[in-house]
Amino acid sequence: MLVQAVSLETTITLAQCFARCMASGEPVPILMYGQLGVGKTTFVRHLVQALPGSDQAEVSSPSFNILNLYPTQPPVGHFDLYRTSGAGIDADIEEALIDSQLFCVVEWAEYLPQESFPDEYITMTWTFKNQGRLVDCAAVGAKAVVFLACVQADFTQL
Repeated sequence: MLVQAVSLETTITLAQCFARCMASGEPVPILMYGQLGVGKTTFVRHLVQALPGSDQAEVSSPSFNILNLYPTQPPVGHFDLYRTSGAGIDADIEEALIDSQLFCVVEWAEYLPQESFPDEYITMTWTFKNQGRLVDCAAVGAKAVVFLACVQADFTQL
């Protein structure tokens, strides 16, 4: 699924589609790639805001503590692996990544060791394109394929 996000509204709409599909099925981890300032944290902020319980969540980049947990339904684990710079992750972070009760969103997934990848996930590769961003979404695993198909169907209806 390829999305040309020419405005903040497009990013918000995409985040809301992910939230709606999460509500109708089992969440699938999202591994996000892209350079600094391309819109990853903005996407997560609007994804969290679109979930029940978000009034108790203050979304910010978890750069310094690596993981922020938001009390939404389902709970969101927002990871930022930038500071790990490929040095690996500790057991607590790895355990949170595989927690089936958490909807995991990982920024800077390029720093996630391959052996720590979940069995099924969605990748979102963010790049700058002209005056906006290009977001390339792909699914790995059967649940991820179903989830991403839901997002695509919802997004194209809007």
